[in-house]
Amino acid sequence: MTWHLTENFIFQVKLNNMLFNTARINNLAWSPDSTLVATGSLDTCVIIYEIGKPASSRRTIKGAHLGGVYGLTFIDQDRVVSSGEDGCVRLWSLISE
Repeated sequence: MTWHLTENFIFQVKLNNMLFNTARINNLAWSPDSTLVATGSLDTCVIIYEIGKPASSRRTIKGAHLGGVYGLTFIDQDRVVSSGEDGCVRLWSLISE
């Protein structure tokens, strides 16, 4: 279980609900408005979950890196940056085109 504290709210996220990574989760990142949480994993995927919505609404970036994902942060509500075992830093847009 992980906790996230904002100005007046505490969000509780049950990690056992994050069953979509197939390997160890290395990191979590919260969006600026705390409505999204992203996970980076050894399975090379970045998965973005919407807090308060079913896990089926998640967005998955498969093969984000050639090895595990070791760094993850939100630039703003619509973009995530990840770094991986492959030595690359990648910018991902969460807006569907």
